[in-house]
Amino acid sequence: MEKWTLRARKEIWFVPSLYALASIILTAIVISIDTVFADSVQNYLPKMFFTNVDLSTTILSSIATAILTMTTISFSTIMVVLTTYSSQFSPRTLQDFMTEKTTLRVLGVFVGSFIYTVLSLLFMKDWLDEQRVLASGVGVILAVICVGYFVFFIHHVARSIQVSKLIERLMKEGLATVKKKKLLYKSEKILFEMMDIPSSTQEKMELTPKATGYVQVIDTEGLAAKAKERGFHIVFNKRIGDFVTERSVIAIVYFTKEKPEEVDLTAFIEVGEERTPLQDGEFALQKLAEVALRAISPGINDPNTANNCIRYMSRLLMEFGEVDADAITYLDEDKEKRVTIPQRNFEEILYTGFYQIRIYGERDISVVLTTLECLILIAEGSNQEIKEKVKNMWGFLVESIKEDYFEPLDVKMVEEKKKKLSELLN
Repeated sequence: MEKWTLRARKEIWFVPSLYALASIILTAIVISIDTVFADSVQNYLPKMFFTNVDLSTTILSSIATAILTMTTISFSTIMVVLTTYSSQFSPRTLQDFMTEKTTLRVLGVFVGSFIYTVLSLLFMKDWLDEQRVLASGVGVILAVICVGYFVFFIHHVARSIQVSKLIERLMKEGLATVKKKKLLYKSEKILFEMMDIPSSTQEKMELTPKATGYVQVIDTEGLAAKAKERGFHIVFNKRIGDFVTERSVIAIVYFTKEKPEEVDLTAFIEVGEERTPLQDGEFALQKLAEVALRAISPGINDPNTANNCIRYMSRLLMEFGEVDADAITYLDEDKEKRVTIPQRNFEEILYTGFYQIRIYGERDISVVLTTLECLILIAEGSNQEIKEKVKNMWGFLVESIKEDYFEPLDVKMVEEKKKKLSELLN
């Protein structure tokens, strides 16, 4: 299911195409009513929806022009938003706006309505002159809907361009990935451990991808079902989000039965040009860190935005701590271990979240204090095992703070934060 979701998100035309198909079906229904069932239908609908052919042609022409204008303005607005996202936030955040349901739905409504009006005009024939038609009435309803979506889209763009909304959305992307893992664990479909190689192994096979890029999605449910059917276990040595080439060995397949002549498992693995947050929650954390880095750059110089990103990163890191493990093993219907995929443990995630912020924010006292505040929040909201891992990163994240850069009052604030964190990690 996630593979189809990924492909739908990658192709911007997919959702508008569905609306275009729906508009063609609607046109066929309305034209059938006007040409075949006009007399019977007019008795059940208000007469105000029916007009003569000349007036209907004028109305539909005006609506088509107006919808095309709104579509053009919407596309222009999208380009402005994309430019802002790329220059102010991070190039990695472009897909977040373009693949949003709201954006695709608005474009779909505009495209579908335009196709309806144009096709309806095509069927306004001379032999219908003495008959009242429904096409213009439906066109007016669609025009009102388009105006409503246009106003809603402008409101949506105004909210989306606010950095606080972007930060919250990135955090929710990461939380959604962690939530899926928790649900799978509660339903006893996964285990947070590495699978041992079966002792009954007869043969093994190296699995390589068909393309170069990032491992985006692995259909674990399909793989587990296939493994049960063909009698094999598969252990991945590449994580979701890792960069691979056609020569990379991403997994080892261990057969407990006779190896089939043809086994193609690459259909269960999606490799693409960029990382996606569907199964890669760490990617959302990386995007938050990038927005923070862009905010503290000399060209933008907005440390408050960076601090806001770091605070939301603490919420995400707490959730990662709850699913901390070196690997996840997926089970088949009989609860037998079938697929193991390695994942970054909490210390690695904590390192990748802060190693760049630590370098570029070391001279900004507000960023340093917020980083310590983030560690305090993680310590307050996590179990003892995660606290121990935060303690293991003490030298990297805390002792590396260069207090020589700051004034005595700044140093005092830093020491207070360090003392509180030390008490929590005792």
